[in-house]
Amino acid sequence: MLYYKPKHAAPRQIRIDRIVFVLIFLAEFTYGVYLGYFKGVLLGDAVSRTANAFYVLFCKPYRFTSMGLVWNPLPSVLQLPFVALAHFWRPIVTKGIGAAVVTAFFAAWQGKTLLRTFELLKVERMPSLVITLLFCFNPYIFFYGANGMTEIIASAFAIQAVCALSLWMRTGRASHLLALGVGCVGMFLTRYEAIPFALSLGLGMFLHMLFSRREQRYYPEGNWKERFFYVEGTMWVTFLPLIYTVLVWILFNWTITGNPLYFLNSGYSMNAYSDYYTDYGGIAGAISYVWARIWPFLFALAGLLLVRLMSGTFLSSDTAIMITVTLGLSIFQFFMIAKGSSGGYVRYLSYPLMLAVAWMPYQFSVLKKAARRAAAVILCAMLAFNSAYFAWAFEHSSLMREDTLYMVPAHTEQVADYINTHLEDKRILMDSYLTYYAIMNVDNVDNLVISCTPEFAEAVADPVGHNIDYVIVPQIGSYGNMDALNIAYPNLYWHGEKWCEEVTSIEGYKIYKVLK
Repeated sequence: MLYYKPKHAAPRQIRIDRIVFVLIFLAEFTYGVYLGYFKGVLLGDAVSRTANAFYVLFCKPYRFTSMGLVWNPLPSVLQLPFVALAHFWRPIVTKGIGAAVVTAFFAAWQGKTLLRTFELLKVERMPSLVITLLFCFNPYIFFYGANGMTEIIASAFAIQAVCALSLWMRTGRASHLLALGVGCVGMFLTRYEAIPFALSLGLGMFLHMLFSRREQRYYPEGNWKERFFYVEGTMWVTFLPLIYTVLVWILFNWTITGNPLYFLNSGYSMNAYSDYYTDYGGIAGAISYVWARIWPFLFALAGLLLVRLMSGTFLSSDTAIMITVTLGLSIFQFFMIAKGSSGGYVRYLSYPLMLAVAWMPYQFSVLKKAARRAAAVILCAMLAFNSAYFAWAFEHSSLMREDTLYMVPAHTEQVADYINTHLEDKRILMDSYLTYYAIMNVDNVDNLVISCTPEFAEAVADPVGHNIDYVIVPQIGSYGNMDALNIAYPNLYWHGEKWCEEVTSIEGYKIYKVLK
C-alpha cells in the first residue's frame, strides 16, 4: 500500500494481491463474530481498547481525551466509527464486532504487504502465495486477527517495516525508508514495543550500510567521518517520523495531565502493573521461562537460517541483520521479564514468527532460481508444521492457552444488569479500571461518574458532596488495589465507610449506597 507500483506489474498479479486481502479479511471477520457474538470469547485487553473508544462517544462530556493517555491510541481511534453505530446496536462493542473488523483488516493487510513484497522482488507466484497463506492462516496468527487484540495491528506494521527494509537493501530506493518509518510510527501508535523494535531496525540498517558494496559508493573509502554523516543522515530520514510522534505523544500527556510521562508512570500504566508481576528468578529464571514460550515461534527463523546454510550464505552480514531484527524485540522482552517488569505473556514473545516470515521475500530474491525450489520446500514445510503445532497447542498446551484465559473481568455483566434493573436513575461512581465491561453494558451511561469524567477525582474524594447515590468497588487484592476507590478508602470493600452502607455483593464487587 505504501510502495510505488512498478510500471511493469502485471494486472493479474495485482488482482491476486487484492483477492488474498478480501479472502483473509472475510475469513477473519467471520471468525471474529463467531468468537465474540456466538461463543462469548472476549479478551480483556481487546475489550478495554473498545471501551476507551466507547467513553469518547457515550460518556458526557463527549471529548477525545476520554480515551485516556495510558494505552496507545490507534486501536481505539480506529474503532470510533463502529462505536458510533453501537448507539443503534450495542453488541457492536459488547460482543467485539467492531474490534474484529479492525483486526481482520490488519490481518488481511499484512498478508497483502507480504505478497506484494514477493512480487516486487520478482519471486515466483506459487511459493509467494503458499507462504503468505500458510502464515496468515496459521492458527495463532488467525486467532489474533479475529479477536480484537493489538498484537495483529502491531504485527502488520512490523511486517511493513521489515519488508520495506528488505526492499531498501535490495534496491536502495529512499521511498522504502519512508515506508519503514511509517511502519514504525503505526507500530508506536499501537504498542510501545515499537521503540526497541526501531532500535533493532536501526542496528540492521547500520550493519547493511557498513558492509554493503552498494552503500559504500555513497561515501569515500576509508573516510570514517563521511561514513558517519551518511549513516546519520539515513537514520534521520528513516526515524524522524517516529521521533516526532513520540515527542507529540509526550506533549499531549504533558498538556492534558501536567505529567509528560503520564503514559509511563501513572497509576494505570504498565509501570504500575509491574508491582503485581511475578518474580521469575532473574536472568536464570527468565531463560527457562522465555524458552518454554518462545520456541514455537522460532520455526520460521530456523527455516531461514537452514536455507542460508545450504546456500552458503550463512556467514554474512545479511544473516546478522535478519537475526538482529527478528530477535531484537524478544531480547528486549527477555530483560523485561528478568527484571520483573513484564507480564511475560506468550503473545509478547510471538514476534519472531511474524518478523521471520517478513524476511522470506528477501531471502528468495537473493537465491539463484535453481535454489529457490528447495528453499520453498523447506520454508513451506516449516510453516505447515508450525501451523499444525499451534492447532494442537490451542487445545492441549496450557502455555499456549494462557493468553486466551485473560477474559473480561468476571461478573461485570451481572453488575451492569443490576444497575439496569435497580439503579437506572441513580448517580453511580466507579473506577473504570476493572468495571469497563460493566460500563459498556449499562443502558443509561449518562448517570455514571467514571475515570474519564472531569469530576471523577473530586467525586472519589467526596462522594456525598458530589451527589453520588451509589459507589461500586472491586474486591481488594491484586489488580483490585489499583482501583481509585480502594486507593482512597482501603477499608471500603471489606468494612465499608461511615458515609455509605452495603446494598449487595456480586462475586468480587460490592455496591454501596451513599448516605446523605
